[in-house]
Amino acid sequence: MKHILRYAPIAAALLLITSCASKKAITDGTQLPTQTSKTDKNAEKEAARQSLQFVQRIANNNVATENILTSGDFTLQLGSKEITVPAKLSMRKDECIRIQLLMPIPRSELARIEFTPNYVLLLDRYHKEYIKASYSEVSFLANNGLSFYSLQALFWNQLIAPGAKTITEADLKKFVADVAAGSSRVPVTLKAGNITYKWSVDAATALIKGADITYKSAAHGTSSLTWTYNDFNTVGQKKFPTTQLFGFSTNYGGSNHAAQVTLQMASPKTSTNWDTKTEVSSKYRKVEVDELLRKITSLQ
Repeated sequence: MKHILRYAPIAAALLLITSCASKKAITDGTQLPTQTSKTDKNAEKEAARQSLQFVQRIANNNVATENILTSGDFTLQLGSKEITVPAKLSMRKDECIRIQLLMPIPRSELARIEFTPNYVLLLDRYHKEYIKASYSEVSFLANNGLSFYSLQALFWNQLIAPGAKTITEADLKKFVADVAAGSSRVPVTLKAGNITYKWSVDAATALIKGADITYKSAAHGTSSLTWTYNDFNTVGQKKFPTTQLFGFSTNYGGSNHAAQVTLQMASPKTSTNWDTKTEVSSKYRKVEVDELLRKITSLQ
């Protein structure tokens, strides 16, 4: 391996992807907008009842375990480049999302991407460099109002309530499920400011099969994030997608950028025997996030 920059785009792609998930003006505790229909009152009430009932079914599918640990392959498509490396995914609810990228042989760690409610950590094992910053310190992310909890909901295959740590029963009424569509997939939508959330949900099982998030900005145009879920396995009596494909397009630095990531995982485990905090050695040099992003986006 000549240098870690062959693999660094994978880490940067995750940082770029998260910018599409939320907007700065929406902060924790923000009330969700109420969506209403202009149809007849009786029909409106019945549609609202069916919608709420279906959204409750979606929420009831949420995996209840606090930990998910799994391993598999991580594939990044960035422009004309495609890279696949072994990877580990470790998540603890409301604490940590960690992706470790490994060398094929031996399976030593190349890089680590860690998201917590308070900071983002990107560890480059090869160059002994790291980035650790609060979300407000990363200008590219802060300008789009990155929420850890939005990202967590996507990885855990759950609905997103912008500005909320968890979705309450009252929040469920803000989602609109078009049950009357009558197809095998029920479209579920939520609009919040400049962001539109759309989910494609299996009508029979109420499992989320896809998410589409669009953010419109006067400064950067339209950013979009799509997330597809497949190969559901049982985790703690609930279903969890072991194949997740997410792609994004956004305008950073005045240019359009797009990437697609595929996570193909083996059977997840629910072990609690792991540490959610990474201690960075004093031998590692701290670098700036925007500097790395400029390097990565120039590779496309």
